Amino acid sequence: MLPCYVLLDLETTGGNPVHDRITEIAAVRIENGQEVARWSTLVNPGCSISPFIQHLTGISNAMVRGAPGFETVAQHLLALLDGAVLVAHNVRFDHGFLLNELARLDVALRVKTLCTVRLSRLLYPQHKGHGLDAIMQRHGIRTLERHRAMGDVEVMQAWLQIARQEHGTALLGQQALALLQSSATLPPQLETRVADIPESVGVYIFYGEGPLPLYIGKSINLRSRVLAHFQAASRAPREMRMAQEIRRIEWLETAGEIGALLLAARLVKEKQPAYNRQPRLQLALAQQKLLVWPYPGKVGLREYNARSERTDIHIFDQWCHLATVQDEAELTDALGSRSTPAFDLDTYRLLLKHIAAPGKGKFELIDWTEKQQQTLNSL
Repeated sequence: MLPCYVLLDLETTGGNPVHDRITEIAAVRIENGQEVARWSTLVNPGCSISPFIQHLTGISNAMVRGAPGFETVAQHLLALLDGAVLVAHNVRFDHGFLLNELARLDVALRVKTLCTVRLSRLLYPQHKGHGLDAIMQRHGIRTLERHRAMGDVEVMQAWLQIARQEHGTALLGQQALALLQSSATLPPQLETRVADIPESVGVYIFYGEGPLPLYIGKSINLRSRVLAHFQAASRAPREMRMAQEIRRIEWLETAGEIGALLLAARLVKEKQPAYNRQPRLQLALAQQKLLVWPYPGKVGLREYNARSERTDIHIFDQWCHLATVQDEAELTDALGSRSTPAFDLDTYRLLLKHIAAPGKGKFELIDWTEKQQQTLNSL
């Protein structure tokens, strides 16, 4: 598959790489298609293993009481990984735990990673499930030690042998190399191609298996910001939980940063995604001294994106966002609307910043008491 790689699996006290600890390690090193080393050990996590995890893995507190701590086995593990690609099923999980365990020892882990979940998705796109249990059922693989580290490594090893027989050594190596050269931090279950996400300003939306969004964010570079979430998953428990749930990504481009801020704020309030922190509005309002609206009527902030040649005009009145328009008909409707907008503290703060310093950034302030007709003609 690859010139040198290590099949690795960890058992842990839970799913949080920052707070939970490793209880078992298993690794098999492959060089030029031949197994050259095999190693496994229980690890004393230095904390209690919950009854649920004990039942899941079969590893009890009594079993690890006399086992070495991670600091004792770290050098042997690093020697096994030296010069090899770390291969694991949902490699972000195992890699994240190793990063945090080694960081406690002030040791940096520098190793390339490859995920066999993603490899299975490439080789067997006709199947929906790509977890170890699904792979075992699909290919008739058996083990008496599921959820033990070496048992799971041996399942991966058996599956790779089957994949080699069914697809050939050349294709298996080609697909593994393609994954290795792409971002190894991507969640294995992600259905959206990150390469399709534009490097432009806008709003991105993470979805799980259901119709409700997990998270809504904004950025001046959508693709880079999305990748940053996945890269942070090995360090931040919240990012890891979200990455484990995400299935697809949608995005909405805007002309500029103001449009992205306004759109994201509106969508967060409408959809209330599980991983967005909801503002404590009443407390914030009590602490904020609101200024008087400094214009006799409606004003607009025009944003123009030279790359996409897109123009957005954001219309406001009394510190409230009325609409974002892109053509004359939409602008006429928005200016003529008599609906009562809802006050939003985020919008107020955004306007306070930009109206206080008009002309800065890729937008201009328009006061329609003087320039309405001129603006209509310029669209």
